[in-house]
Amino acid sequence: MTPTPTPTPTPTPTPVTLEKVIEEPEPQYCGYCTSTDEICKRYGSFNLARSRAYDGPNARLKRVLRKLRSGQKIKIGIIGGSVSAGHGLPDHRLNWSYLYAQYIRETFGSENVEVELINGSVGATVSDYMETCFLEHITEDVDLVIIELAINDMRLEKLAMGYENLIRAVFALPNRPAIVNLQIMALMFPAITMGGDLHTAVAQYYDTPIVSVRNVLLPHILRSTELNPTDTSVEDYWYYHNDDGSIDLRHLGITGHRMLADLLISFTSRVACEAWREEQQQQHAPAGSFVGGFDWSPYPDDRLDPDSPTPGTLSLPNPNEGIDVTEYIPRESLFQKFDHTTKLLPARPFCQISAPNAKHPLMPLPQPVSSEGHDASDMSQVPDPSDAFALWSHPGNPGKVWLTGRKPGVKVSFAVKTSSLGRVRVTYLKSESYGLGSVWCWIDADREKGERLDGWWPVENIPQTVAESLSPGDHILTCEILEDTKDPGGGTEFRIVAIDAL
Repeated sequence: MTPTPTPTPTPTPTPVTLEKVIEEPEPQYCGYCTSTDEICKRYGSFNLARSRAYDGPNARLKRVLRKLRSGQKIKIGIIGGSVSAGHGLPDHRLNWSYLYAQYIRETFGSENVEVELINGSVGATVSDYMETCFLEHITEDVDLVIIELAINDMRLEKLAMGYENLIRAVFALPNRPAIVNLQIMALMFPAITMGGDLHTAVAQYYDTPIVSVRNVLLPHILRSTELNPTDTSVEDYWYYHNDDGSIDLRHLGITGHRMLADLLISFTSRVACEAWREEQQQQHAPAGSFVGGFDWSPYPDDRLDPDSPTPGTLSLPNPNEGIDVTEYIPRESLFQKFDHTTKLLPARPFCQISAPNAKHPLMPLPQPVSSEGHDASDMSQVPDPSDAFALWSHPGNPGKVWLTGRKPGVKVSFAVKTSSLGRVRVTYLKSESYGLGSVWCWIDADREKGERLDGWWPVENIPQTVAESLSPGDHILTCEILEDTKDPGGGTEFRIVAIDAL
């Protein structure tokens, strides 16, 4: 009987303590919860630990901070709702985003290094909109994007999917931005749980950190009201107050914004310190003594598989050995069935909107692709220019603009570009009271596989999918006003808000 070969032990690197390799004093931001940490004094280590709902290795954020420390300009983009837009704040300098950007400038920058803040937050917006139209509100050359949509999104899977698409699209931007998820809390909805609780799983899947104010505040609110049901002191302190003095449990006030900034600052300082220490180890530790990184290693006695005909076969698979996977973007969606072959294309969002002064306005194609309510092939017909789809706003509300058509048979077409999903959508006004009609929309020449969109409906501005799983690339979207309408008064007017593709 052949004896089982004795495993050959693999030498384990001997860790070298930081004190033996670091040759310069630690920066001030490494003083987490020491006597110099004013934020820890204010909130305590217990609450700060709770705020880090998902930490992760933060490879992207460390890269961005290294860029800033090297003397290069960075841009911070904010994608959020009404809280991040500054609802109720008397001064934009009290907004959490302004306070956080100021900390970044003062801590990691210098007099000659610019940190530009681009606050693209829009009230009452959800991931379903931002996934394709966020570049209407921030620039594509951002380095760090902070997403705050946890209470704007309802707890719906389709919005969680939109949130995932948003993350994939941000990651595909030229500077490969870092993402931090900032989750706030609202207590005026039917349930405490909101879309942010579905965001958490998505954020973890893409290794993007989460800073949560709910994790900090809610236990204290619940405990104080358990002791005294009439106690509103915690809500009074952190939330905004309406003009009548009542507490607005959706929007944080001045102190609430300061807490958001402080939690982000504490989190970023810890990440920056970890990055600095890693750099020191890599620069000064003896070869082979640096422990850590992105690869795993088997135990010495795992290296030999006793059932293998080839002694010495590695029994712990590590296909990434030697390849940096710290910024890996999963090839599949979290909402797809696992397989070995699917690889999503990079998400390149396409969006055109009807808002005044839009960066990406709706651009209907000219005739004959877009018609004006007549047979474009019959040159004897003279179209009425007023029949064409055109930008229009109600005199009583000039701030809202729609691409509007009114006559059955009128068509409007757009050039669109799909990428990762092959999906094309139309967002349009829905109302029970404006006399709105219906359109038939289709892609390219495939009219039969089109979709009917009805304007007479009690819900406003909901995107409706016209096509999915299209080939990536250029397509033509066409919509035609129908004679048939659901409006009881026979109205046929149709108002387009936006078109988008992914």
